[in-house]
Amino acid sequence: MPPNAPHPRLQAFGFAVRDARERSGMSIEALAEAAGLSARMVIGIEHGKRNPSLLTILALAQGLGVSPGRLLEPAAAWREPET
Repeated sequence: MPPNAPHPRLQAFGFAVRDARERSGMSIEALAEAAGLSARMVIGIEHGKRNPSLLTILALAQGLGVSPGRLLEPAAAWREPET
């Protein structure tokens, strides 16, 4: 992995946050406000460039109205089965 490349687990977490945000119809700014974070922080997390603390994960989950564990599930768990 190149030195500046985001860690795959941070990328997966960021994807889960972005997916939950988009599913709820929230903008980055709305999530940032609901979670008490800066929009810049949310963008960094969604892009896998920030390693959020437990308190930040809890704040994101609360802002999104999901359980913290939901944000830690593999991305495949977020997808609905295709029929």
